[in-house]
Amino acid sequence: MKRYLLFFCFIICNDILCQRINNQNGLSINIVNKIDFSSGFDATDNQIGNLIIRNIENRGLIFSGKNRYYISISFGWKYKRSTELQIDNYKGFIIEKNNDDKVVAEFSISNIKDVNKSIDFLVDNLISNNELVGEDGKFIDIKDHFMKMNMKMWDSSRPDSHAPSGVDADHVHSKGGIMIGYKLLFSQGEGSYNDNIKYNKNRIFTYYLRNIISQKINSHSLEFMYGISNSITLYSKFNFIKKETIYESFESSKSKLITSGIGDIDLQSLYSIISKKNIKLHSNIGLLIPVGSIQKKNKLNMMPYSMQLGSGHFSILTGFTSLFQLNKISGGFQPLYSFNIGENPRDYAHGNLFDLNYWLGIKLSKFISLSIRQNYINQNRIKGEDSTLNKSLMILNNNNNSGSVLLNTSFGLNVAIKKGIFKNTRVSIEYSLPSYMSYSGVQVGNFNDFILNLQYSPGGHKNH
Repeated sequence: MKRYLLFFCFIICNDILCQRINNQNGLSINIVNKIDFSSGFDATDNQIGNLIIRNIENRGLIFSGKNRYYISISFGWKYKRSTELQIDNYKGFIIEKNNDDKVVAEFSISNIKDVNKSIDFLVDNLISNNELVGEDGKFIDIKDHFMKMNMKMWDSSRPDSHAPSGVDADHVHSKGGIMIGYKLLFSQGEGSYNDNIKYNKNRIFTYYLRNIISQKINSHSLEFMYGISNSITLYSKFNFIKKETIYESFESSKSKLITSGIGDIDLQSLYSIISKKNIKLHSNIGLLIPVGSIQKKNKLNMMPYSMQLGSGHFSILTGFTSLFQLNKISGGFQPLYSFNIGENPRDYAHGNLFDLNYWLGIKLSKFISLSIRQNYINQNRIKGEDSTLNKSLMILNNNNNSGSVLLNTSFGLNVAIKKGIFKNTRVSIEYSLPSYMSYSGVQVGNFNDFILNLQYSPGGHKNH
């Protein structure tokens, strides 16, 4: 049996068969069988586990032979200052390894101000109250305990417990839970399309002075999630974007437009509505903050709409995310709608957007899963126009060439790393290609995307 399992403390109802200690310092202890403190101890390899072992050793107890007991620990965080985290609580149980992994004690302590003092206080109480337990105390069968627990709980340790890498804000965290993520996107489109009909360059030159050959978008995104309570999780996403457009003139000379810099910021509040064994549901309410520049120029000329780094206006985002989980299969559904608040300083606003993701995952092992996802996008036209742009120069300058209905299909691989230096890290990759395209006006189309997503949770999957 794996000893490095995450757990939730539960209350043992029969006080006659165990010793329960509660006090005003936030400490709770259940001892169900006498502990031999002269035997060796091992613990979860984290800050709290290491401190407990060190505290027991520093008391001069004589250990006999191999480690007899294993102490499994988890802990939660809180903000001490706006940028500093400290441990707020921890809980654990003591397992007798040579007796079929039976639980002999469990404990929890909260509202911690000094971690070292709390450890000392805990070990004092474990030793002193251990003397009150008779030799015939009742055991808890840990295998039966986890079997019952897993029947009621969503398994967040699975590689397919999250959405594929192309989906944002797909899960919530319990109080104090943290996730730090990095997302890399390569996107490239080629050809000019009106509706779903491809235009050749001769037809483009009938109306415009330049023909767009291709567009590339590379973005680096930092994601951060924090559970401010068991029901509410805050999500934020910060982007650095580089865009490149290759075009040709009628004389066939090729040139480039390049822009790069910080993009708009995505802030969301995720509220957990349902959290059960096989299904999760939370709302997505957010604000897109116009940090990205809309003043980028190519020498003296203003860059086209699609080459700017932001929208220039605030947008409201609303929707929800639902996930299900069966024995080997999982999936989800996320409809989001964003709408702008007014125009930007250049007298235009991006059209409202309906963005729908749905996906299926197949669990191949405890560490690897595969996914297939479809993304339906309905983007409205740009409202207003930038009067400094020459509409006849290229299709990108014409505000009438905006708005689309797209359906993209993505194939993904997800890996959950549970051991080693990258423990508690999730790696997800996806490749996306268009299944259906319908563009309003003439636009660059046929975009293919590659997405790499790295997510790290310091406390592990127990906080999901």
